[in-house]
Amino acid sequence: MSAPKAFRHRNLGKGVITVKSDEYSDRVKDYLFFQLKGKEEHMEAKRINVFFVLLIMVGLLAGFTTPLEAKSKPIEIVFSTYWPTSYEHLVIPITNFMKKVEEQSNGRVRFKFYHSAQLYGGKEEFAALSRGDIEMAAAVDIYNTGIVLELGISNLPFLWSTPESLQRTLDAGLWDLGIKDKLLKHNIVVLGVAAGGPYQIYSKDFPVRLPKDMKGKKWGVSGSTASKAMELLGGAPTTMSSGELYMALQRRTIDGCMRPLHTGLGRKLYEVVEYLSITNMGYFCSFLGINKRKWDSLPSDVQEIMKKASKERNQESLQMLKALIAKAIQLHKEKGVKVHIVTKEELREFKKKIMPVYDWWLTKVLDGKKYIEFSEAHQ
Repeated sequence: MSAPKAFRHRNLGKGVITVKSDEYSDRVKDYLFFQLKGKEEHMEAKRINVFFVLLIMVGLLAGFTTPLEAKSKPIEIVFSTYWPTSYEHLVIPITNFMKKVEEQSNGRVRFKFYHSAQLYGGKEEFAALSRGDIEMAAAVDIYNTGIVLELGISNLPFLWSTPESLQRTLDAGLWDLGIKDKLLKHNIVVLGVAAGGPYQIYSKDFPVRLPKDMKGKKWGVSGSTASKAMELLGGAPTTMSSGELYMALQRRTIDGCMRPLHTGLGRKLYEVVEYLSITNMGYFCSFLGINKRKWDSLPSDVQEIMKKASKERNQESLQMLKALIAKAIQLHKEKGVKVHIVTKEELREFKKKIMPVYDWWLTKVLDGKKYIEFSEAHQ
């Protein structure tokens, strides 16, 4: 016998539950209601999710598509030098170089500047720059003559009479004869070269007026060319950076050194020497170098800004060097150093002893003659 129409049967497993038709209808309605409500809530949730995704995308796009100069991360360049801030005529021009590049690039370039050998010493900078551990440096040429022999040209004795004459030779293209190409093989792009020096003779407790006064003494020098020159003068050379001189003189590891006047002042050599002889024997150069990979990554307009600023740095450094030389001798005297300016006759004796260094240099630098001739013709 079938169940009355007022009832409906629902099978649940093995048992049967009988419910009234109106109760069944209400349950169906409730079920359909919650199903529809769930779908609406799900669709609403999807719409909210899509809205937030779009909002995030718009925010990201806003950060990257507004003017790049204002919003993008600046190009960072790590600049390292062993120079202490007391070397004002060297440090101020490179800080001004960085400032100009930052300003003229409208903030697209930012420098991280490390001085006073915070990262690398004077003889470590070249290798660090070549590897890319640092991205810019103002390296000293004669510290690296063991790597590129031609860099010793600036230290050949008595080739230039003044810093201005050396700078004129550099501006005329001395390094374009091959030095820049050789540095490029070490991943270094040269932006500019500035004259430095000239070299003088500091001695601990004995005056130097003639080459014979240097014979048998131990001397701190800068590079291979200076080492050979010292041998010709009768001294025993040892190569060291300027930061090592004070301690070496204090401990009598060396009896004297050949260095520019700014080293005597900036490194306070006047505290550990008694005598200074002014000979203007040789020079050095500092070059603004940048790692090649970093250089290749820069926009062309930034490269042009840096080239222009480097030329301005060369000239500013020269003017500050001239001003320093004009007062440095008096400053040494005020610090208690006995200063002797060699006479023409004494200078002639130095030249006689030291000039064979040119023959030695030409045996090391096979095309060195073109550098010497170019230097003599462009002063």
